[in-house]
Amino acid sequence: MLELSKKYLKLTLNELKKSDISILQNMISYHSDLYYNKDEPVISDREYDDLFKKLEYLEKKYSINNKQTSLIWADIIESTFEKVAHSRPMISLDNTYDETDLRDFDERVIKNIDDNSILDIQYCLEFKFDWLWIELIYKEWKLVQAITRWNGIEWEDVTQNVLTIDNIPKNIPYTDHLEVRWEVVMPNSVFEELNAKAKLEWTKIFSNPRNAASWSLRMKDNTITKQRKLKFFAYDLANFDDFVKKEKISYYFEVIKSLEKLWFEISSYFKKLNWIEEIISSIENFWETKKTIDFDIDWLVIKVNDITLWEQVGWTEHHPRYAIAYKFPAEILTTKILSVDHQVGKTWTITPVANLEPINISWVIVKRATLHNYEEVENLWVKIWDSVFIKRAGEVIPKIISVVNIWYRDNLIDIVPPKFCPSCETLVKKDEDKVRFYCPNNIDCPAQHTEKLIFAVWKNGFDIDWFWEKQVELFLEMGIIHNLVDIFKISEKREDILLLEWFKEKSVSNLIAWVEEVKNMDITRFLMWLTIPWVGKKTAKTISKLFKTREDIINFSYSLEDLEKLSDIWPEIGQNVIDYFKNEAHVRILEELTHILNLNYYIEKTSNSDSIFSWKKVCITWSFELNWEKVSRDDLIIKLEEVWWEFVGSVSKNTDFLLAWEKAWSKLEKANSLWVKVINLNYFLNNL
Repeated sequence: MLELSKKYLKLTLNELKKSDISILQNMISYHSDLYYNKDEPVISDREYDDLFKKLEYLEKKYSINNKQTSLIWADIIESTFEKVAHSRPMISLDNTYDETDLRDFDERVIKNIDDNSILDIQYCLEFKFDWLWIELIYKEWKLVQAITRWNGIEWEDVTQNVLTIDNIPKNIPYTDHLEVRWEVVMPNSVFEELNAKAKLEWTKIFSNPRNAASWSLRMKDNTITKQRKLKFFAYDLANFDDFVKKEKISYYFEVIKSLEKLWFEISSYFKKLNWIEEIISSIENFWETKKTIDFDIDWLVIKVNDITLWEQVGWTEHHPRYAIAYKFPAEILTTKILSVDHQVGKTWTITPVANLEPINISWVIVKRATLHNYEEVENLWVKIWDSVFIKRAGEVIPKIISVVNIWYRDNLIDIVPPKFCPSCETLVKKDEDKVRFYCPNNIDCPAQHTEKLIFAVWKNGFDIDWFWEKQVELFLEMGIIHNLVDIFKISEKREDILLLEWFKEKSVSNLIAWVEEVKNMDITRFLMWLTIPWVGKKTAKTISKLFKTREDIINFSYSLEDLEKLSDIWPEIGQNVIDYFKNEAHVRILEELTHILNLNYYIEKTSNSDSIFSWKKVCITWSFELNWEKVSRDDLIIKLEEVWWEFVGSVSKNTDFLLAWEKAWSKLEKANSLWVKVINLNYFLNNL
């Protein structure tokens, strides 16, 4: 069924036929059963939605009245819990993936309102976890029953297990009947611990936190449920109409805030916004907040705030028209591992990289995904030809999350570290007490050499514009460059480059001009390029004070004891630095480079009395805009370095300043809670 599902996921609406209706109905029932009954999904939520929408399209096109799409829940297979009827059926939400659909939703809402003078609608925005739906029933202050959703009409009584969830109040300051709803979730950190333990004990492996939460809540032994550290978030009522009438509430925002006053935990992101463009702007800036949350947030729910308008806006057979769920662009989908490359990096490390059956994630065709290291391969239990869940968030490198089905796999190939370097055939070594496999031939290994040169011309290296990865590879192949020294002598190869296809006089002149410009560089950037293992920007800045002349580089004379006196220099890092500068091949390169480059060596700096940032710890949020032009965080860091400050990546009680743009999220909230001084870009530039 999985292969058939993949086939239908690739079909466009125009390719579907009437005969596909029964196939899609059976397919959706199959996947619903795996998801809701067995907690073992083999496709992602986005893929399920895609199949569902194709069935909807066919049923509408061929006027099928007995809709499978209205029967969205699988039949109950078995249960050890008592069946209970819901007082009000639970309904689903329509969903969207882009801002155009959100604006269309807003137009439909306004169109259905009787009052033509209303131009903008106020909405509420909240998390949608899409996890385990729970209804809590309270009578005379006490929690008397907890039931789960299944077919929208009935499901199971799980009261004894729910009582073990710490953040669910067992008593509330409300004497009347109350039926509170929504979701039970498992923190990602708990999920990771659970699966790690399961692998050691050869017990059930969960594909995602949602399934782990569902399984945990349905355990016969509720002491196990308690150990799983589940949490409940409230954002609906089964007896909604009775509650708003009794409390004389007219707005959804007030309903949820009332639940908070009754000791229920609600979405930390719950907010009220005045019109649809504010909703869209809030969604666009949600990513930084999303990264800080220990839960999987798949949707954001948008709901008309004015409850009195709900009846006018109306319902469809499947969902209310006054609410919609915004699903983030497909971050998690399923694909297959076709093979694995063992990639040698600039710092000698060998990394397994999976070659995938091509898949479109977040509008990008993904063909490769990193497996990070060979310990990660073991933790995932992943093999070649496995079907896997893969995730891509924003511009982050695609990552394999888990195997689709870890128990039923045949004819698969193990992924093991290579015995010999795939580039130079040197015997591979493994760090003691570490997960790293590496090629020790750091001088003559072609792959390492290429990666170092690519890093050198990129932004984090020497930042040579007009010099890109493909150019480095081509120039190496054609013998135009052999090492970094050749890059800085590129002007001598002008005529050779012009003979190559795609290279014109202007582009070559631009390339040479940029190379000449970066010859004047700070010693810290130079040390970063050297790609000494474990020496990044912060460590390079620390050891830069050792080099005050060219001779200090060529005749490096510091001992491990000397280096350990510097802050943040561990014995391993110190030894890597010593090994690099004592290597004869490196010394020859350094001698030439220090002749060619105009290095700005370390000068003992003193505090600039005119700058409030001298000797301060400063955190910066994201990028900024000034006079309609973007100002990157990297550019701001360079300016701060001029007054000898310390850049910190996160806000703490020891942070002196937070430089924040108007759309800052979690860092701004944390800064305010810790009374860290928050400044804007104009204040920053005026006080340098």
